[in-house]
Amino acid sequence: MKALKGLVFVVTLGIFLYFQFFVEGYGTKLVFNGTEVYYTKNVTEETANKLGNYLVDAEFADGDEKAVQLDKTEGTYQFRMVTQDGIANNEEWLPTFKAFVVELKAAVFPDDNVELHLCDDSFETLQVVEYTPL
Repeated sequence: MKALKGLVFVVTLGIFLYFQFFVEGYGTKLVFNGTEVYYTKNVTEETANKLGNYLVDAEFADGDEKAVQLDKTEGTYQFRMVTQDGIANNEEWLPTFKAFVVELKAAVFPDDNVELHLCDDSFETLQVVEYTPL
């Protein structure tokens, strides 16, 4: 009985640590038409909802599974988007990404700085696309 209690404790602790460091590490999750929008403690839920609704209106959130994260550091919003292998550093996609940042700023962050972080599947930044007016 003592061993069972110990095992339950270890499993419970493991589950807690997993969610604390791996799942919650991305932030709070909202879902908009198949797109997971994670937002960190540096971002309000209101702003995350505004972003999610924009992604639906822009047909980015189109029912296919996608994941994005919104963070804010030093006064700049970071829209972090998981991309397929090879896309982040593909120069052919750069004009599309730049246009997306311009649209994102106009629709969601008109009074704030914003940049697009092209990320791997664990939200590690591979490339940053900064806002520059077209």
